[in-house]
Amino acid sequence: MLNREIPFRPKLEGDFRIRFYNAVSVINEETSPLEIEKISNNEIMWVENVCTYNLGQRKKYRAVWMLFRDLTRASWKACYREGVLYMSLPSLNGADMHDASSPEIKRLLRSWMSESRHERLVSYTEFIQRMERKNINKHSIDELIADGEELASRLEKARDGDIKLTEAVKPYLQLVVENERDEFTGIKTSEIWRYFRLTWSTPAETTPGRTMQYLIRDAAHPMHAVMGIASLENCAVQITCRDDFIGWNQKAFIDRITLLGSDEAKKEFQQLLRYLESGISGIDYSSLCTEATVKNPSEEDIQQLFDYANSAEQRRQELLKEALEVGIEEEEKSELGSISKDTEEALYRRKRAEQLARLLMAKKALVEVFNSDGFDEIWVGFCKSEYGNSVIRTALVAQKTQHIGSSLMELNVCGAIPPYNEILGGKLVALLATSPQVIHDYKERYSNKASMIASRIKGEDVFRPADLVYVGTTSLYYVGSSQYNRLRIPGKLFDSDFDVVWKKLGMTIGFGTMHISKATTLSLTEATSDGYNRINHVFGEGASPKMRLLTMSIRELLESTNEDSKDFSKHAMSRIVYGACLASNTLDYLMGKAEAPKYYTDVQKYQDGTKKIIDYWTSRWLGSRLNYDPIYQRIRDFDKEGFLVGNQVKKDKEWVFKKLKEVSHMPVNDDKKVGLQFIRDFYRGTSAYADHVDEELLSYIHLKTKLDDAVIAAAKAGKDIVLTGNPGDGKTHIIRLLKNQLENLSTPAIVELDASTLSNEEIFQRWNRAQEEKAPFVIAINAAVLYAVYNAYPNFTPIKEAYSQMVHSVVFHDEVQKTDSIVVFDLSKREVLTSEILEQAIFKMTAEDHYTECKKCPLYDACVVQKNRVRLRNPLFQERLSIILQRVSLQGYHATLRELQSFIAYLIFGNRSCKQLNHTAGNNQYDIVNLIYFGKGTLFTAINNAIDPINISHPVWDEKILLNDIDPSSWVDGYEVPAEAIAYDNDDLFRLRKRQFFFFNLYGDELLRILDDDASRFQDFLRQDSGKIIKDLISKLNGFFGAINASNTKLQIWSGHRYNNEPRKVLISAGCIKKSEFSIGRPSLLSSMQTGIDMTSNYIRLEKKEAPNIFLKVDFKMYLLLNEAERGVPVLFMESNLVKKVWRFIEQLQSYKDIDDEDTVKLGLMDVQNKRIIMVDVDREDNKYSAIDSERTREV
Repeated sequence: MLNREIPFRPKLEGDFRIRFYNAVSVINEETSPLEIEKISNNEIMWVENVCTYNLGQRKKYRAVWMLFRDLTRASWKACYREGVLYMSLPSLNGADMHDASSPEIKRLLRSWMSESRHERLVSYTEFIQRMERKNINKHSIDELIADGEELASRLEKARDGDIKLTEAVKPYLQLVVENERDEFTGIKTSEIWRYFRLTWSTPAETTPGRTMQYLIRDAAHPMHAVMGIASLENCAVQITCRDDFIGWNQKAFIDRITLLGSDEAKKEFQQLLRYLESGISGIDYSSLCTEATVKNPSEEDIQQLFDYANSAEQRRQELLKEALEVGIEEEEKSELGSISKDTEEALYRRKRAEQLARLLMAKKALVEVFNSDGFDEIWVGFCKSEYGNSVIRTALVAQKTQHIGSSLMELNVCGAIPPYNEILGGKLVALLATSPQVIHDYKERYSNKASMIASRIKGEDVFRPADLVYVGTTSLYYVGSSQYNRLRIPGKLFDSDFDVVWKKLGMTIGFGTMHISKATTLSLTEATSDGYNRINHVFGEGASPKMRLLTMSIRELLESTNEDSKDFSKHAMSRIVYGACLASNTLDYLMGKAEAPKYYTDVQKYQDGTKKIIDYWTSRWLGSRLNYDPIYQRIRDFDKEGFLVGNQVKKDKEWVFKKLKEVSHMPVNDDKKVGLQFIRDFYRGTSAYADHVDEELLSYIHLKTKLDDAVIAAAKAGKDIVLTGNPGDGKTHIIRLLKNQLENLSTPAIVELDASTLSNEEIFQRWNRAQEEKAPFVIAINAAVLYAVYNAYPNFTPIKEAYSQMVHSVVFHDEVQKTDSIVVFDLSKREVLTSEILEQAIFKMTAEDHYTECKKCPLYDACVVQKNRVRLRNPLFQERLSIILQRVSLQGYHATLRELQSFIAYLIFGNRSCKQLNHTAGNNQYDIVNLIYFGKGTLFTAINNAIDPINISHPVWDEKILLNDIDPSSWVDGYEVPAEAIAYDNDDLFRLRKRQFFFFNLYGDELLRILDDDASRFQDFLRQDSGKIIKDLISKLNGFFGAINASNTKLQIWSGHRYNNEPRKVLISAGCIKKSEFSIGRPSLLSSMQTGIDMTSNYIRLEKKEAPNIFLKVDFKMYLLLNEAERGVPVLFMESNLVKKVWRFIEQLQSYKDIDDEDTVKLGLMDVQNKRIIMVDVDREDNKYSAIDSERTREV
């Protein structure tokens, strides 16, 4: 039987995600654990020894595989199906594994823990070797291990009556005291205990808090051999079946009290309020709130406390980072561990604020119910509500807090040391753990010791009663006979009717960290540390550090819900939970209903009481065991030498966790900005400025177009040549590259590379000299400079003609400009976002010449720059990118060549140095399809506004992308995506995959087929014949003024007056202009300019036929405005430049429109405020309204 399946989705990116899913895609239900182990080991080896880039992703990759390997070792089942790696945890209960015997299951469970145990043993190698060597007293640990032959001989004598049973084995309990030495060997008792703990099959773990360690010794052995060991430690805070038994679980509490009457229930509510008050009294709230707040808290007060807690936690995290950077002075260190005093203060300020907020919230709710006049009617509903459950839980936790660290202990280590296991020594250890000696020792050790956590929360020493009333434990295995079964101390031994019973309380759910190896723990720490330890081994921070690390790591490394995260913290090693009450009123005492415990015996006479328990074990268990003949041979067969721990680690080298490190060497770029640094600097750098770049480098990225030939041809014809435009259009770049050719013509040209460096007079003089020498004059000059020179020398014919060509570079009706002696190329009109120029620019900027130094780099094969160069050259990618860039042009954006080169440089490098490239290679943020939309600058903004595949919702392909149901052969050659189905809530990954699909999949253009946006409609609009465009625009303009079902053959002419900046309130129309009175002007370049450059026609002009200088320019933005008007949006009232342009056009038309020469004139009146239009007839002779056509009155 398997539990539910949980998707195992690592938060990996790029190549690491691809590699992970490729590796797990071969795992199915038939894949053996050995095969899965091999896959895991191969991937761990690759990331440790082969992969050299992106240290952050490498750490995560290793941690993910180590976690996956540990889970599968703990019998989690893995199966890749339909793009998802599913994990399921088998429930190893007796019913689920009825075919397996107890020994087999025990061997299986031991194997799960073997690696963690082995790692711990290896780390103790030096200690183990020291313990097994003779010390200065000529003794070693093996003398404390009983010899099988010697013990068997003693037992046989007792069986045969030669000696008394009490002389054959003489157990006694020895408390381990720090630095106290064993009187027989001189070895510290704490080291003796630690050595024997290492013989356990479970890995040894240390826990903070209270601890009582015991050795059970055999005085009948010459060296008082160790029969067993025990360790009582602080209890786990949450064990559900134990809390149910005691009464601390809110569900059991509610189930019980809801059966009571209202009067009894009210008493229970009073008890809950006492728990809360007790909890509140244990908090120093002087710096958090006032006494008045505590007595009568408001919701605002409670929220403020939660805010204080959040602020304190933020401060703690900041201090942890600061400590990593600058260290901690010795005098500033906290007593708790490796944190500063300030960090400790922030930790406990958070705890105080959090606890007080929860307690006050619960108090407020309980008081409101308790004091309600309708208590009898509402209390049951309150208890059963989710909020009531939370409130009652808070109160019970407050009571639990009073005892969990002081009145209860957990028997975490309890067992016999061979060969005493054969005589049920484990049962003796379990009985002695509940002995009066333990109760006495506990009180002696802790009665005058302040509680560390409680004292810090209270702000003063807090001494809790050291009255041990409960000992709990869990069996090592859930199968087979347990040493706690049928185990009790009969009350009659102490003349009492109260038996101390090891009672079975339930089962654990297999929740913990024992299946997580040390290597995995360190790897998880490395992958999630962010450079500092967020999980510190500091008493008071919360649950065990390893558990907190595992929970945090699962949340950070996997895409999982809170429920899934908790389940991943489970293993199949469920255990039986036992508990023993040491007082007849234990439960009342723990629930606050009794002031002091009533122990089963007089604890002051603990030695006598403990002796009675030993004698009871001797007669009840040892005596009956002696009648079982097979034990004698098993005891004799005990291999004392083989039992020594050193034999288990002797052949292994010391285990060391190797941290992943980045490669030490990176390529170096020289100071001349050659090679890849030259290309890198095109993005927001200096490489794009032609006057700063070496001519040879400039030639490497020069794009040869028809402009080169046009310039040379014009110069050969003796014409002056002016390259004008805006900065960045490439004027200087072209002339620098053509300069040698121009100066070596039969009539050498006079070349000026940059007019911006000359005064107006110098430009005139040099141009005039060229005229006198009859030499072609070639100049690169910005439009603003040419305008200034023209104003200074308006009568100088070359300048006059150059200025005229620049101003009239765009024609609409085949207008002709004089170009016999001079030709102007206005590069601000040149379209560079064409597929031809894009292809050339990519080819030049990815050419091998720029990247020769890369080949010497040891990271070359994995370098993202090389991958991006290949992807940029892919024809399908260029085709899809061209579609977007054409849309950018269509929407009216003019890109310079410098911007295009900057854009391509960003797609290659992502604005990263070589070191940054190595650190971030494979990160989704820097995937080339994301870089298209992530750069800074106006071109990137225009691209974002053009087409982004993530904004196109496709009913078929979106589902295919999510489910990874796409034909693998449809991706371009060499392009890989992970073999995974995307989680529905992973928006970032879906967006990335959507973009990848558009740019690198053969079916990506399917997204465009359903594209029905304004840009597509504008493109269709421009392609219409002129007649249809005129009708369309007349309809839209009539809609601009509020017309419904507007005419598309007559344009209503409106005028309005205003005396300040307030909107026009009344508009008047005195007539219409017919469709036949308009024409369409389509832009094109002067024929002379077309020989060198091309222009995108991304607008038209609606012109008055008789007066073409009266026009409305309809570009993409104007089209959007008129579309909005047509849809009914009241754009008329907007104060924008576009609206002003429409008004100006209408007003200019009004000046050309005469009122009809008739006696009666029809006028339209628009009440802007009330949005109504009224048509009236005006009698011009009588100067009065002759009619108001009410039927034609209509809503705007």
